[in-house]
Amino acid sequence: MDVAETISHHILDHDWGVVLGGVRIPVTTHSVTIFAVSVLLVLGLAWAARKHTSRGGKLVSVLLEEYVSFIRGGIVLPNMGVEGRSMLPYFCTLFLFILSVNLAGMIPEMKTATSNISVTAALALCSGGIILFSGLKYHGLWGFLKGFVPSGTPGWLVPLIFPLEVVSMVIKVCVLAIRLFANMLSGHMVLICLLLIIFIVGEMSKAAGAGALLPAMGLEIFMTCLELLVAFLQAYVFTLLTAIFAGSVIHTH
Repeated sequence: MDVAETISHHILDHDWGVVLGGVRIPVTTHSVTIFAVSVLLVLGLAWAARKHTSRGGKLVSVLLEEYVSFIRGGIVLPNMGVEGRSMLPYFCTLFLFILSVNLAGMIPEMKTATSNISVTAALALCSGGIILFSGLKYHGLWGFLKGFVPSGTPGWLVPLIFPLEVVSMVIKVCVLAIRLFANMLSGHMVLICLLLIIFIVGEMSKAAGAGALLPAMGLEIFMTCLELLVAFLQAYVFTLLTAIFAGSVIHTH
């Protein structure tokens, strides 16, 4: 068994080689996963938002209402204030999309698209746009630029402080992308390595019977549960940090 090849096969994105009319279409496993998750979310949430008469439908509606209340009361309003109400749909979409893509990687033959730096960079750029929009909307261009210089800063320090604060803002957006990418990639690499250990131990200790595999299987189950926790946690952290960064440009004090 080529361990490196096995790990790369399950982690890296793969081109499907779709060609239409002599033109190569960039269809990959990650892009298909993102498209499938997006369609399921649109159809599922459209159905959940309707008025239901069945007990199951009412339960789904209640859960959806509780989810929106959690995002609004636990993330948006505490960090952005009432100014964040108009951006609530974005944060609800952001959390649910990242969570769904993270969990999709736990399904056989599917991959976690958030372990691709290109995907997380696109999500971070969207959040960066929200941060920029928030500052310009509530302070205007001049007021937004003034927010990069703390009040009371000596004039001779302004040429130094201003570029540092701009770079700091860019770094915050980059951190959003790298944090999500690194956590999801490393988590799946650990899961695959532990899964391979089961087969390696089995080949090395056939005489010991199935008992030799129990520790490795137990560790695999534990890491799978931990990966599920990480999927929820990373979606929450990404959404929370976006709200914090956007709130910092709205309430500069």
